[in-house]
Amino acid sequence: MSPPVETFSAAELPTRVLGDVNGKRRKGIEGLKLEECEMLEILQYSCVIQGYEKGEVTRESIVQCTPIARLFRRCQDRKGSFLVETTAWEGEKTEK
Repeated sequence: MSPPVETFSAAELPTRVLGDVNGKRRKGIEGLKLEECEMLEILQYSCVIQGYEKGEVTRESIVQCTPIARLFRRCQDRKGSFLVETTAWEGEKTEK
């Protein structure tokens, strides 16, 4: 089981990124603007086997996959680079 993770809104991301995973303030990122960090994207797939819910899976069952784009920003602090997932934050910026 994965450890519990604190949740927060996408709007809080620019200030939350100033701290590391242990809650300590990152050093060397004074004045960091998240939108200026390099943007990266990966494409993942969510797949469903048709008939699985009804227990009707056979060798001929159709597997339907939907692509899911996930966005990240690569930023720098004194220790080196770190990645921040910004998928929800990027979507929130375009809605305004």
